[in-house]
Amino acid sequence: MVLMELIQDLLPAGVLNIVTGFGPEAGKPLASSPRVAKVAFTGETTTGRLIMQYASENLIPVTMELGGKSPNIFMPSIADADDEFFDKCIEGAVMFALNQGEVCTCPSRILVHESVADRLLERVVERTKAIKMGHPLAEDTMMGAQASNDQFEKILSYMDIGRQEGAEVLVGGGPANLNSGLKTVTM
Repeated sequence: MVLMELIQDLLPAGVLNIVTGFGPEAGKPLASSPRVAKVAFTGETTTGRLIMQYASENLIPVTMELGGKSPNIFMPSIADADDEFFDKCIEGAVMFALNQGEVCTCPSRILVHESVADRLLERVVERTKAIKMGHPLAEDTMMGAQASNDQFEKILSYMDIGRQEGAEVLVGGGPANLNSGLKTVTM
């Protein structure tokens, strides 16, 4: 209810309704209800297909953001100076490591012009190593546990695939069991 209190003076009553729950108990009834005028869904592809199917029963318009490869593309001009702009580029590249399985726009790859690749990579690795992992409610924690064990296992499997395909792990690369069993993956 904190969100509702924050926006109560911005939006008229009834404009934004937040319903929590799992797909069968919340998502399916909402997406198939003739009382719903529009469905916006952010999540994974399989669930997106179901949402679209449910909404089609009443021809409800649907907007979806189903993740993707979210590339960051870095051209030589980013490194014209060692300034705030270059620092922001590094920050953007490092956002991959601050993902707990809940960020559909997570930069899952970076494409870097070869003339600045070594310099950018060196700074990205340095910034990634500085990420403080810990309990998600601790004020100094930058990355807590993964959103679910499924997400944790998925990340580990992607790291294995990367290694099998010749990827070199520059930071971390395996489980970091912290705080009495919270699971995260070191990047």
